Amino acid sequence: MKTIVYKLILGLFFTLFAFNLNAQDYEYIPLVKPGLQIWTTTATTEGYQHYNKFALTEEDTIIEGVGYKKLYWFQDSVFDSLTAECIGGLRENAQKQVFYKGKVGYNNEGWINGLICDFSLDVGDTFHIPPSSLFVTIINIDTIEINNIKRRRLSLGMYDTGFEVCKYIEGIGNDLGLMFNILLRFVIGGGNGKLLCYEHNGDLQYIAEDRTNCRNPFAGLTDILIEDNSITLYPNPTSKEVNISSENTINSIEVFNSLGQKVYQTNVKAKEKTLDIYSLSKGVYTIGVNTEKGYIRKKLIKN
Repeated sequence: MKTIVYKLILGLFFTLFAFNLNAQDYEYIPLVKPGLQIWTTTATTEGYQHYNKFALTEEDTIIEGVGYKKLYWFQDSVFDSLTAECIGGLRENAQKQVFYKGKVGYNNEGWINGLICDFSLDVGDTFHIPPSSLFVTIINIDTIEINNIKRRRLSLGMYDTGFEVCKYIEGIGNDLGLMFNILLRFVIGGGNGKLLCYEHNGDLQYIAEDRTNCRNPFAGLTDILIEDNSITLYPNPTSKEVNISSENTINSIEVFNSLGQKVYQTNVKAKEKTLDIYSLSKGVYTIGVNTEKGYIRKKLIKN
């Protein structure tokens, strides 16, 4: 009898000890934290694919009397605050709630001011989707390990149907993209998004399963869009020059070789641009055209 009691006590001790160790292993990781953070995202809305990168820095900014950390939007391979566009800031309070605020004079309907993540929620709690009257519920919470660090992952969805809207990962954010408006998930044809990569101080800490790298916007991406006729390349094939014509204003153009390496990039701010490709080797290239309506890719043959 004593032996049985002893074994029960010993078993209980080790169970509590293991639980305590597990609890000690977990520590909340804030989303707004020291260092440089970069999110690489893609979103498809109204038939256009948008390729965006966001950088959160340690720079302080005051917006309407409240302190934030500066948030930048860019599309280059490497972040440079001199060429990137500051779109406002993020802040996180003691309740583990993350807020976005656009800078004064900045207007982007796709990125909603207000609460974008709430890591204080538990299963059964609700989350309001601004600026609508819709609420989603935390339908599940699990713990995942990224780079040997445990993080809670919250699944947001409709409790009655089990429809999952998105996931929030502690220290990283929305798996549909840092600034993706989840209200679009409830609109027919509203679109979808995806977090491709997340880096902290140059350390790649998250990469989507279908990605091979974070430098090339085409690596690992499948062609989910129909042929886009708003961009025209001519002549194609060509050996010297290619003309790029767009129905919308072109912000920038990138050229990638068959290995996914960027071989050329230029800013445009016009509806037409002629590229001199005489120095490029023969082969198939991808032309990435960033317009005011989204990011469109075209194939070019150099002969």
